[in-house]
Amino acid sequence: MTDHQPPSSIGFAAGLLGEEAVRMDVLAHGPGWVAINKPAGIAFEEHPWQNGAATILGQLRTQLEAGKPEMVRLGLAEPAAVFGPEPESSGIAILADRATTMAAWREALGSGAFSFDYEFIARTEDAPEDPGLCDLPVGMDDSQGRAFVSHRNGKHAETRFMPGRACGRWRIWTAQSPFPRRDQIRIHASECGIRIAGELKYGRTGRVTLTDTTIKGRLNKGEDKPLHRGLLLRLSRVSGKLDGKKFEVLSPRPDDFATVVKRLSKGI
Repeated sequence: MTDHQPPSSIGFAAGLLGEEAVRMDVLAHGPGWVAINKPAGIAFEEHPWQNGAATILGQLRTQLEAGKPEMVRLGLAEPAAVFGPEPESSGIAILADRATTMAAWREALGSGAFSFDYEFIARTEDAPEDPGLCDLPVGMDDSQGRAFVSHRNGKHAETRFMPGRACGRWRIWTAQSPFPRRDQIRIHASECGIRIAGELKYGRTGRVTLTDTTIKGRLNKGEDKPLHRGLLLRLSRVSGKLDGKKFEVLSPRPDDFATVVKRLSKGI
């Protein structure tokens, strides 16, 4: 047991991680670790592709040093990043205490003991309709700030794609990987002809709009508008074994993602 019962959420004032104040739910916790629900549009940890953008980890450390009570209650003396979605994606981000539990998390990650499950919405046109495995090796181009497929310089990567319900021009998909590299889901999807809603880096897909969810002829000219701001890709579930014990963390759909799914389902 931890010495402190973690708070149900943690907050960051306006200006720390963006123009608006933001609160993130604490999804799960254990001795020396917590999982939070990261919103899209915010960086979890430092990375050379992010141009020095403020990060959740950096701001959490700053507030912890200042003694902010809810950060202290997380029970992480020296918080470090285990794994979290890229800035454009939302979902589960896991933090661990560097001195006590980080080594166990890294060992479990490296052993393939985890399953990372994603949910996203993609175009149905020219896309596969069957499940499949993509195992193209992925490299990183720091000068361009993007991933690329390379059989010479890439590292092993595998993503299993599973199609879900089709809703007109869009389909709900899930993807699973034992160890997703940065932008792996996005570049593997692109290589497989799966175009994720809101994608701008690995192709330009466009966004789900009111027209996609409305019976033809019901909208007047000029009334159409996007139903979401960014990429409709989220890390929805992380499960596996840590120190021989099974665990599972789930994250709810963000509001915009849930709205799109609800409207698409009604529009069938």
